[in-house]
Amino acid sequence: MLTITLLSLLGLILLFVGFLNNIGLSRTIAVLGLVAGLGSMLFLDQDILTFSGLETQLSFDSYAIKFSSLILFLSVFILFLSGKFIKKDYVQSAEFLAVLIFSLVGALMLTSFTHFITLFVGLEILGISLYILAGTDKKSPGSNEASLKYLLLGAFATGIILFGMALIYGATGSLDFQAIANLGQAKIDSSLFKFGLFFILIGLLFKVSAAPFHFWSPDVYEGSPNVVMLFMSVVVKIASFAAIYRVFGNYLNNYSFFWWDIVYYATLASLVIGNLLALVQKTVKRQLAFSSISQTGYLLFALLVIPNDQTVNGLVFYLFVYGCAVLVAFSVLTDWFGTDPNVKLDQLKGASKSDQMGSFALTIAYLSMAGIPLTGGFFAKLFMFTPAMESGLVQLLIVGILSSVVGATYYLRPIINVWFSSETPVLEKGNSYQWIAFMAGTLLLVAGVFPDTISNLIALI
Repeated sequence: MLTITLLSLLGLILLFVGFLNNIGLSRTIAVLGLVAGLGSMLFLDQDILTFSGLETQLSFDSYAIKFSSLILFLSVFILFLSGKFIKKDYVQSAEFLAVLIFSLVGALMLTSFTHFITLFVGLEILGISLYILAGTDKKSPGSNEASLKYLLLGAFATGIILFGMALIYGATGSLDFQAIANLGQAKIDSSLFKFGLFFILIGLLFKVSAAPFHFWSPDVYEGSPNVVMLFMSVVVKIASFAAIYRVFGNYLNNYSFFWWDIVYYATLASLVIGNLLALVQKTVKRQLAFSSISQTGYLLFALLVIPNDQTVNGLVFYLFVYGCAVLVAFSVLTDWFGTDPNVKLDQLKGASKSDQMGSFALTIAYLSMAGIPLTGGFFAKLFMFTPAMESGLVQLLIVGILSSVVGATYYLRPIINVWFSSETPVLEKGNSYQWIAFMAGTLLLVAGVFPDTISNLIALI
């Protein structure tokens, strides 16, 4: 609760700092505040500022601290990448940064809830903030459309979750996850409980953009400003997976015979649909959007196996590697094309002639997302596949491996465009974000060459 309180105060401070109309100061305060929040999450007792009544609704255990720390760590770099966008005349920089910080409050609640009420509040804080952020580029019809689509579909999904909560409360008389997990057989056999669990699962699968509930993500990703799409790809995916695993991998895992088949087929659908549709995309953002759906499929493997600390650490490792890869890709693309929202894959042709270091970093990012050895992405997939193999999920494993082969096809396309084209594109090449690509790219290589080092650090938290 300490870090949530600090971030809430940081968001309010940024709103007042906005009156000074100093973009650099606002971003500096936001970055320093996030670094302080990360430090407090890792090294201070989160119960220091827990208000009366919330001690039974939020729990900053090891699980919550792992995911929360990862969210805050990657958010610091995302704030740096927001520099070009918030300097636009029609963007209110302080308000944008404040809403971004407030969304992190919701994200941290999604990693630490122990009660349906705090789950719902976290979803709403994160969701409402994202509806605003998606429409920040007021001069872009695509941004306005993305905001409206996300608002309508996101509100619909939240309504489904709320309806499921009502049904479960009607069946059990409780909204506390631990109390529900300890229920007797008589209450969980009721139709109310089964339907409630079903609706909550469907709503959360929508939030993580799992197929066939993925239809919102490509349009919303494409229309949103680049930095907002990056935030959705990284922070929102981490928070959403923290939530769905906390509910079904932790509290309600004993009732897996109700929901396991649904997750199984959603995993299959995400792998197949995400990878096949990514093959035919022409723009970087839509390709990454469908790629994100396929990555959701790999991450859902964690829900289908017996939950333990190794599974959680593997999930955190995967999200860390994926977040770093997307961060590298966007930092390089922002350096080359500024805030252009619709960079086409063909625009990457011959980029290595103008910027070899950036091209090398981009190559590492795409190789990692493809799961090629010596990058973190290889071990990230391995950590998902190994428990599945031990659990006897052979058919799913075969689909996952074949999907990885298909994924490598479209992940290699940008690499081929960058290195093996006679064209010479016009790049901004401001070099202002190369250091982010260098740091995140180095982490990808370290995770690929020394995966045990990263895994041991995750296990220590």
